Amino acid sequence: MEIYQLRAFVAVARVGHVTRAAEQLHLTQSAVSKQLKALEEELGGPLFDRTTTGMAPSAIGRRLLPLAQRTLDAAGELAAAARQLQGQLTGTLRLGTIVDPASIRLGELLSEMQQHCPQVDVRLAHGISGTVLQQLKAGELDACFFLGEVDETEVSAITLGLESYAVVLPPAWAPRVMGQNWAALAALPWIGTVRGSSQTLIMEKLLRQRGLSRQTVAEADQESSMLDLVQAGVGLCLARERRVQDLLAAGQLVAWDGERIACPLSLLVRAEDAARPLLAALRERVFSVWPAAVQA
Repeated sequence: MEIYQLRAFVAVARVGHVTRAAEQLHLTQSAVSKQLKALEEELGGPLFDRTTTGMAPSAIGRRLLPLAQRTLDAAGELAAAARQLQGQLTGTLRLGTIVDPASIRLGELLSEMQQHCPQVDVRLAHGISGTVLQQLKAGELDACFFLGEVDETEVSAITLGLESYAVVLPPAWAPRVMGQNWAALAALPWIGTVRGSSQTLIMEKLLRQRGLSRQTVAEADQESSMLDLVQAGVGLCLARERRVQDLLAAGQLVAWDGERIACPLSLLVRAEDAARPLLAALRERVFSVWPAAVQA
């Protein structure tokens, strides 16, 4: 059964005559008659009672007419939707994420993408800054979030904001840590993070600048695990103040009274891909979610 056959059926039922229906459909009378005959053969019965004054739907025709009209309406909606989608952005966006969703406003960004780019399929790959950056450079991701200074000529960055890092310690360690300098802190046990994480990159740079090294007694690949070890009295660690503010307020951790380290949070894309429509759309949505963001 074809849509044009249903269209002929509905047109003849509406005007009661093959000739007038043919005029409305811009077809010949014989073409409409052939379409009706083919449809009747497929449906297994006559759709019209033919009289000297015209045609009226038969008992079968009266039952099937509403279904035929709904089918034509659905086909019209399908065609209209297809026309509306023409020109809309389509494709798959592979986005590398880090830390917790709230810190990178992931939910807001995905909501913006869904609203403004409904045909774009966003696929997330969670990791740490170093690994998602390598995946981006290898072409395995289209964009990624990154915590830290960006020193990559092949990468284009949008600076979203700043995270503040502090050294945190078990409350019982406060008497021997407060008022001390980096050299004294470096001599204490530390909880480390996997290579490529923002904490590791920050600490390596900070210690290198001061000619220091530290003793790492344990390594964690998740912020929550790292903070659990600090609370257990295993060692110090570097942590985002945003992440530990509730633990500090509850007295479960203490922050060193020394310096805070500012660390930029960025969204990265490959410079050679920055003009791609998919990434241009992503940037537009990022600036909507992060109004103060700056293109670097």
